[in-house]
Amino acid sequence: MDWKARIWKYATMLVVILIVLNPEMAELALFIDAVGLEIFLMLVEIQVIVFFSLLYHNRIKLFLIVLQRIWKNHNPDLSWNNLMAGPERLIIAGQSQAILMYMLVSSAAIGIALNVVT
Repeated sequence: MDWKARIWKYATMLVVILIVLNPEMAELALFIDAVGLEIFLMLVEIQVIVFFSLLYHNRIKLFLIVLQRIWKNHNPDLSWNNLMAGPERLIIAGQSQAILMYMLVSSAAIGIALNVVT
């Protein structure tokens, strides 16, 4: 039995157990039977998308805006407009020699580790 059939079997058993243990779920079972499982799952998916979009716009986006302001206040040389005006600032802004050496060593070590694993 493949994994999709097994998942559907367990989901069906869970729904039947919920209906048996909670008689108020019988109306939900009749609704699912009337509209079909695919339409019901689509309605649930739409509700989840709306919930996460509202969460993003009301909470996460505000937090990211605050982080962006803090970043711009502490690192004015690394703002997008300054980097577009002079891309060489990206290398000069940090301790470029040490960062480049660490990147070279770590990339070589990662490549060796991947070759050993495969």
